Amino acid sequence: RWQRFRHLTLPLMRKTIALALIVSVTGSILAFDQFYIMTSGGPQNKMISVVYYIFNKSFVSFNLGYGAALSIVLLAILVAIRIVQLWLLRVG
Repeated sequence: RWQRFRHLTLPLMRKTIALALIVSVTGSILAFDQFYIMTSGGPQNKMISVVYYIFNKSFVSFNLGYGAALSIVLLAILVAIRIVQLWLLRVG
């Protein structure tokens, strides 16, 4: 059973595992609504995520240019993470 799983099932599931990994990592990094609804930053803003920080800088402080620049940096980081994930899983 182990040999069949290791040599047949797992290689056929590689693309599905890669997609699930990319979606879950991206979803966890882009988590915003849970933090905003439950804590609004928590005590002394100790529980803010990257997206929550961008939201605060853009729409609370009205610094839209800085928020847009942070969004582009976050996009570049997410693309780099995806490239590394796909390279490690060798899906192409």
